[in-house]
Amino acid sequence: MRAILLSALGLAWPLLAAQAAQAASPQGAPDTGNTYEDHNQVDPRPLDVSSVAGSIHDPGKLSFPGATILLFTEQGHTLIASTKSDRNGHFEFAKVKSGLYRLVAKIDALCPANIPIKVESSVFAHRKIQITMQPQGFDTCSYGMTK
Repeated sequence: MRAILLSALGLAWPLLAAQAAQAASPQGAPDTGNTYEDHNQVDPRPLDVSSVAGSIHDPGKLSFPGATILLFTEQGHTLIASTKSDRNGHFEFAKVKSGLYRLVAKIDALCPANIPIKVESSVFAHRKIQITMQPQGFDTCSYGMTK
């Protein structure tokens, strides 16, 4: 039983440490930099969205206020916009032109998410981006999906 508890604490520790670091920082999460990062072993198919908006949370659905959210061009990975998630973990980029982009989300102590997105005006693209942050593991990292 003790081994199970220690194992569970070991898995939860990086998430608890990241949330404690956010709470200790007067402006939310510490600045993790505006650099492009990609830890994807295989790129997922781009998420089809009509606007670049959504929320960021951990696997248990706890939100991350103050997370750094960066928007890069697909070609050349040029930074075109950045923001921080609000106190409820929500973020939004206003008026992003149609095209292919990379959305990168960063929180210290957790694996950055690198999400290919395709912005287009379509009836089927009216979904929000859900970013799940987690520690880097073997064959796993933070990721995004739409809902």
